[in-house]
Amino acid sequence: MASNILIAVTGSISAYKIADVVSELGKRGHEVQCILSESASQFVTPLVLETLSGRPVKSALFGADVAGTEHIDLARWADILVVAPATANVLAKLAMGLADDLLTTVALATKAPMLIAPAMNTVMWEHVATQQNLKTLVERGAAVIDPAAGTLACGEVGVGKLAPVPMIVDAIEAALVEPKRKLAGTSVLITAGPTTSAIDAVRYITNHSTGRMGAAMAEEALRRGIDVRYVLGVDKGVVRPVAPTGGGRLTLVEVRTAEEMAEAALVALPHVNGVIATAAVLDYRVANSASSKLKRASEATALDMIPSVDVLGSLRAAATDQWFLGFAAETDNVEANGRGKLESKKLDFLFANPVARVGESSQTGFSVPTNGGTLFRRDGEAVALPVMSKADLARRLWDLIV
Repeated sequence: MASNILIAVTGSISAYKIADVVSELGKRGHEVQCILSESASQFVTPLVLETLSGRPVKSALFGADVAGTEHIDLARWADILVVAPATANVLAKLAMGLADDLLTTVALATKAPMLIAPAMNTVMWEHVATQQNLKTLVERGAAVIDPAAGTLACGEVGVGKLAPVPMIVDAIEAALVEPKRKLAGTSVLITAGPTTSAIDAVRYITNHSTGRMGAAMAEEALRRGIDVRYVLGVDKGVVRPVAPTGGGRLTLVEVRTAEEMAEAALVALPHVNGVIATAAVLDYRVANSASSKLKRASEATALDMIPSVDVLGSLRAAATDQWFLGFAAETDNVEANGRGKLESKKLDFLFANPVARVGESSQTGFSVPTNGGTLFRRDGEAVALPVMSKADLARRLWDLIV
């Protein structure tokens, strides 16, 4: 299957070997776009890579011939971002999330998986800072092609040589194909976003969910060849998933109330292999909403609240052989409450994450671009996932589901 491969080349003596990588990928039918760092151009010329890839090499973040959104265009175009050779310097910048040139800006903007092939002096490779930076990137979902051992350009002998070209090419294709092979052709139902409950004709109750986590899960599913039936609770500022160019595998239904979400999801359930319940469903709804606008009163008033439908519970009760991943946003006792929901709902997986209390802020949960928490499995295993972008977290969760 042909893919869009973005290769970022950095300043190592082994940069010249990437010409063979580009050539081989082209022979296998892939589209290759190269980004060349300023120092990399001292080791391999743009003309070589342009000739082999058939695409102009990109290197500048700004300039008369550079579109203002070019870094975003490249980030969205890529099915995978390959950093090869990756120097100690670029590993540090990627780990820190810096964005001071085209390569690091694209890396921060892309949702594509990242594959890193380091190359450097042995002492630099073994340095605690380099290893910590690499660990950070792996924890965020990056894959690494370990450097080989041998005689280095400096004359020393040790680990640090760029991995052989055939190994890099095979690793790129494996990173592209393997996730798709396992789930391609399957389908999933994703519930996302908030639900609302009307108080009167103009007022309603809702929560802080934007649906961003659900959108990330859907977009990653689409990247892996999975058909997605998406039931989204809509409100101001809600995020909708974006299907890949040319894709027709996303079916989106918009709802507002928990009851509407349950109805739409139950219709989709017989047609899917799995269910991912990211939606923040209101546990209670207004018993009797007013059909017109309620006028201001000088005295206190009370709302009669009754339990709303249990969307996830309804889906689980109606399921046949579908697998289930639930989400639990908790302010207290995250692990205990997460495990409790896993068991009470009879789920296969449950991702639990902390959310901020009133008056506090958090890197995880609602209305933020990052998330982190613990994935609990039915067999009792728990996998802690550090704070990362929701796109990176979606990739990690899909890998664990697979």
